[in-house]
Amino acid sequence: MKPIYLHKNTKSGEKSFTAVYAEVPHTYNHFHYHEEYELLYNIENSGTRFVGDSIQQFESGDLVLVGPNIPHYWHSDDKYFKRNPNVKARVILCQFLKDFIGKTFMELPEMYPMKDILIRSKQGIQIKGKAAEAIGKKLISLIQMTKHDRLLQMIEILCLMGEAPEYRLLASHAFSETRKGHDNKEKISIIFDFMVQNYSKEFDFKEITSKANMNPSAFCRYFKKTTSKTFSQMMGEIRIGFACKKLINTEKSISEIGYSCGYMNIPYFNRRFKKIKKMTPAQYRDFYKKQN
Repeated sequence: MKPIYLHKNTKSGEKSFTAVYAEVPHTYNHFHYHEEYELLYNIENSGTRFVGDSIQQFESGDLVLVGPNIPHYWHSDDKYFKRNPNVKARVILCQFLKDFIGKTFMELPEMYPMKDILIRSKQGIQIKGKAAEAIGKKLISLIQMTKHDRLLQMIEILCLMGEAPEYRLLASHAFSETRKGHDNKEKISIIFDFMVQNYSKEFDFKEITSKANMNPSAFCRYFKKTTSKTFSQMMGEIRIGFACKKLINTEKSISEIGYSCGYMNIPYFNRRFKKIKKMTPAQYRDFYKKQN
């Protein structure tokens, strides 16, 4: 599944950016990227969030800003795909270009928080805590606004995001840097997509090197240079990411989950999980239940 480039039209004669409320069976479930910044607020939705090389679970209230050309998608949980009319994802989506308020407005000293959040969003940024809740309410009211009120509310939202004390950068710096060059952008996306699609099985290393059209030694050098991690390290993080989702959302045994994430040796799965998450799979499941 190669990331899809989506051409957007966020400006019109009446509006300088797009802001819509959507109530849908599930969120758009294709790995894609575009030139616009994207702000997504999940009012009611849960599942797995993919932003660059970041794979994390998300719940209702998730508030994320993704910068230009970073592949992303929010994969709703299985319950949203069962065509139950009573189970729907409710989201607010805003998309805008960097100069949607003009080319020089962002250089004003008062706009520093807004400029700062746009810079940090190049890795994708999740706003957390009370700030996310307050900004979510402002996004809901934004949908009902028109003309200058709408624009002023959007500027305030982005400034508040820039000042939020609790946040998390999502994609690694190395991954976001690879999006700057067209060739790298396509190649690393193809590699990363193969990894996501094949995390649950063992595969011949030659499969991935042939996808990249590189010999094994050149592939290893390229991968380490562009991601600052080895292929096996990144593959392990992807597999453990999916294991975390299954530990939270299913009652499957740890052995079943390990096998389903490509680990044929469960003691090794437990060791890898603890190294990455700093706790065992059983401790992770128990910790999450207590937190929720």
